[in-house]
Amino acid sequence: MGLVGTLAHASFDVVLIAVCLAGIRRATGLTLQTSYLSSKSHQRILGTVVGVGERLFDVAVAFMSAYPSVFRREQVPRPRSESPD
Repeated sequence: MGLVGTLAHASFDVVLIAVCLAGIRRATGLTLQTSYLSSKSHQRILGTVVGVGERLFDVAVAFMSAYPSVFRREQVPRPRSESPD
């Protein structure tokens, strides 16, 4: 496969994980903390990768929203709040 193929495959995997993290953040509000990394350059690289995932997630949502006949938004029922008696 060669070096270029291996780098392309690894890059695709990293971007796919970043898009998954963006979806998790949007759905749950959980975010990835970069403060545990000791190096500022590693924090910046991780922030850039997550930012790319956010942008690609936005592109995927915009693409899916442009085709409502193919993709539909499900109405999720809200949980009923219990009122104290």
